[in-house]
Amino acid sequence: MSPLSALHNFSPAPTLDQISFPGVHCEVRSLLYPFVLLAFCVFLSTPAFQSRGAEDTAEDNAQPRRIEVLFLGSKNLFNHDPPTRFRVLRKALGPRAINITYADNVGALTEENLSQYDVLLIFANLYTIDVQTQGKALLNFARKGGGCVLLHCAAACFRDSKFDEYVDLLGAQFESHGKGVFRARIVNKNHPVMKGWKGFECWDETYKHKRHGKDRIILQKRDEEPWTWVKTYGEGRVFYTASGHDHRCWDLPEYHDLLHRAIRWTAKDDTVSWLAPGDLPVLRYRPAAAPRDPENPVGPLNEIQNPLSPQDSLKLAQLPPGFDIQLFAAEPMVINPIAINWDERGRLWVVEAYDYPHKIGTEDPQDRIKILEDRDHDGRADHATVFAEGLNICTSVLPVAGGAIATDGPNMVYLEDEDGDGTADRKEVLWSGIGLRDTHACVSNLRHGLDGWIYATVGYSGLDVKVKGTRHKSSQAVFRFLPDGSAFEIVQHTSNNTWGLGFTEEGDLVGSTANGNASWYLSIPNRHFESLGRKGQQVARADRQELLAPITTDYFQNSPKEQHSSAAGHAVYTSRRFPRSWWNRRVLICEPPMHLITAPRITRRGDRFETTGFEHNLYASADAWSAPVAAEVGPDGAVWMADWYNPICNHNPYRGHFKRGPGNALRSDDRDRTHGRIYRIFPKGTGNDPYPDLSSERGVLNALTHDNLFWRLTAQRLLAETLDGQALLSAAEKATGSRSRFHLIAASANGSLDAVQTAAIAHRLGFENADEQQRKPDLAEILPGSFARNLKRLQDPGLDPLDRKAAALRLVEAPPDPRLGEHLLRLVTSDAGLSRQEHLADAVRLAAIRHPEGFLRALLENNDQHKIEGYLNEIVRHTLQRISQNPDVISQGLRLLAHKSDTELAQRLAKAAAASPPPVPADLSAGAKRGEQVYLACVACHQPDGRGLPRTFPPLVGSGRLLGPPEISIKIVLKGLQGALEASGQQYNGVMPGHETLLTDREIADVLTYARATWGNRGSEVTEETVRKVRSAVSGRKTPWTQAELHHVN
Repeated sequence: MSPLSALHNFSPAPTLDQISFPGVHCEVRSLLYPFVLLAFCVFLSTPAFQSRGAEDTAEDNAQPRRIEVLFLGSKNLFNHDPPTRFRVLRKALGPRAINITYADNVGALTEENLSQYDVLLIFANLYTIDVQTQGKALLNFARKGGGCVLLHCAAACFRDSKFDEYVDLLGAQFESHGKGVFRARIVNKNHPVMKGWKGFECWDETYKHKRHGKDRIILQKRDEEPWTWVKTYGEGRVFYTASGHDHRCWDLPEYHDLLHRAIRWTAKDDTVSWLAPGDLPVLRYRPAAAPRDPENPVGPLNEIQNPLSPQDSLKLAQLPPGFDIQLFAAEPMVINPIAINWDERGRLWVVEAYDYPHKIGTEDPQDRIKILEDRDHDGRADHATVFAEGLNICTSVLPVAGGAIATDGPNMVYLEDEDGDGTADRKEVLWSGIGLRDTHACVSNLRHGLDGWIYATVGYSGLDVKVKGTRHKSSQAVFRFLPDGSAFEIVQHTSNNTWGLGFTEEGDLVGSTANGNASWYLSIPNRHFESLGRKGQQVARADRQELLAPITTDYFQNSPKEQHSSAAGHAVYTSRRFPRSWWNRRVLICEPPMHLITAPRITRRGDRFETTGFEHNLYASADAWSAPVAAEVGPDGAVWMADWYNPICNHNPYRGHFKRGPGNALRSDDRDRTHGRIYRIFPKGTGNDPYPDLSSERGVLNALTHDNLFWRLTAQRLLAETLDGQALLSAAEKATGSRSRFHLIAASANGSLDAVQTAAIAHRLGFENADEQQRKPDLAEILPGSFARNLKRLQDPGLDPLDRKAAALRLVEAPPDPRLGEHLLRLVTSDAGLSRQEHLADAVRLAAIRHPEGFLRALLENNDQHKIEGYLNEIVRHTLQRISQNPDVISQGLRLLAHKSDTELAQRLAKAAAASPPPVPADLSAGAKRGEQVYLACVACHQPDGRGLPRTFPPLVGSGRLLGPPEISIKIVLKGLQGALEASGQQYNGVMPGHETLLTDREIADVLTYARATWGNRGSEVTEETVRKVRSAVSGRKTPWTQAELHHVN
């Protein structure tokens, strides 16, 4: 039985005259019978987790809590670099029960925002402030008892705004400075901030102040200049020190200690019972199982922290102010949770990954899927059902009708529960071909799409899938398939290992790669390029490779350092339980090695998305075992976190003395098989999202208006599985409210749309504009519609760029039509803003390539009216490339027209039409084929296509270092490469470690032979003997090479 039919075995879909949709204000008629079995499946409408109302329990409120600090910074001026100082201080004080949140502008100074914090720390170059609003909020915060820690350049803030009260608050104002190395003199050793503190000596600016207040207690002086002092302001306490110009001060443990003392004193720790360092769990360590790293004698690879109980672990966690965290399940109920999901009853499904990373194709597979329920509604799981066991390298589960779809070794399987007892009775392979050469680079993130397809990602282990005789092969990508396995599509390629996927409420597809591209979005599906013989694009970058903000130094990362290097997940917050600023505007990206979940903002800019603010975390821990691997929006509106809870969460933290095992993974006896936790994070004082009653037709239809996308999408899926498409479309015509109309339209399509077209429908309904949601446009305005309608949409510069892009892609799907080509030329030459919308411009280019006859004919006939340059020339160039590959796409008449003309365009067209097909690449040699397997250890950095990652890892395609004398590339592989270098006109600065202890002479020869013979490279083979000679010659070298030493070869 297929998953589409497994949930309901009832009569055929009803016809339009039988349907009633009271939940969306339609005419009332009986439609109960399709939901009879569904009602049984959700009997008594009892969800797996509901009730509990407000979540901040009395027990939580009685516990001492961590101090909340708002760090007000700014852009980097004068080497102050507040963003970096924030990250340094957060790492230093996070393990001491201090929570620090960053803001980079005075917009953070509001009464409402400041009320969430205990202390305001200012280290910034901010010269203006709205005194009546922001200034008043700052002063009121202090007057009412808030602590103020003001550092260095804070003494120069707000000078351009006549804010005299701020000078009174601080106690003086900056006047001038020199510079030098000195030690400020402690003049009040008995003050709580100074008691037992020894001070420090370092280089700093020698501040001189003016407008000195008389109500200060001076703690330190530089010569006779007051340097550090405290005072009161209303009910609040104020601390100031002039120390802290740059890293020479900020990196000192003594400075961290001073600021820790200042924060606690201003937070009145002598009268308030804050969580103190002494209240935190004692962290105990043991030697790591791996041999000690000779290059790094201390650190997380050499010593392993002992595990903590969930209660103690949470004492080391930081959440945003006003948020709470609650344990839902822990060992032994759940072990090694790698993925989570929910069914239509709101029950949590968990994948327990025992086989990861080494046990590939084992005869005794251990992975299993559990269903966890909270039956007494106290917020903790109290019942576990093993739904399926005996799975291998299972990385994702998706509840569907009658069971679940999951990964199982090389297979995507449907696990059917035939008798409804919560246990799978039958396994059906939907399709095969999941690569497992690297077990952290396989398939993950199974999700229901809003278009009726199932979406997932795959890393560089790749896919090689055959469905209905068609082969689909890819290295790393986002892909989709129909729930019954009858159709499959590689949607778009990604830049490297991919383990993150999500949808906005409009259906825009977004995701993350493990390193180098923590946030991307779907631009144009591959099939539009492939239909024209073109190579598809990679997904588009949304992030800017920002630094992260952990609260501990006890972590190990691969490259890139201090950024996302192991990003997992990219769920969008799509409910309404969190504050408004989160609604459809924050994404959740785990970084297991750094023990945190970032929550950056995602914003649409025309036809692009931008993701910024990676310093904002939803969760960060100083517990070295805490390893969030999945963060999803649950049916209750909380964010659920699967904590792998394992001291080894890196797949391959290689150094020369580490060993690799099957799955291309580090071998370590420290990999834990006994722990795992699942938590829920939510704003304090908020109740769970209501769980809708899905046992009736009315309940399912009403759920289409639910505030939580999970329930809307669940209702849409149930409708698509049970009702006739035309009936749903008719209901959409009558429905009011953009949400109901959108999901009814999507349900009616049930697989005939894609993510781009689905999102365009949502944007046409005005999801992002509250006023537009009151409109009720005709369906003709909303649906993809005819090609004439799409041409009209494309030609309207007043429409949303995403809408116009979707329209252009519909034209790419149209049969070649000379009339469309003429219209496209008119559009390209008249719409000056077209090329500024990157993806819209690409879609129009593809449409022109699809319809070359009319486009080129009109251009030839009016050649004197158009300059073929810029964007127009790009379209012409790509169109001629297609003609050279397939001359039959143009008519003989167009060829004759080109021969009659002596213009440059005519000559280019004639040449393209006469071109020979491109040569077929030669087969790889035996050594290169062996090298292809060795190269699997290189793809995370250099990428499967050899193009590297921008600004991080240089390309191998066309690389002079690679294709020059083989001795150069052998030296690099053996000893590594570091420092600034140039490749293909781009600048890079990083470190590639040497591999002399990891690779044999033959492996180095093979992998270099492979790289020199692929991706268009044409280098000679490298011999094992050459490698042996170079290894001997450089055996005494201890450091990586630099570009200068390699004679500037690039």
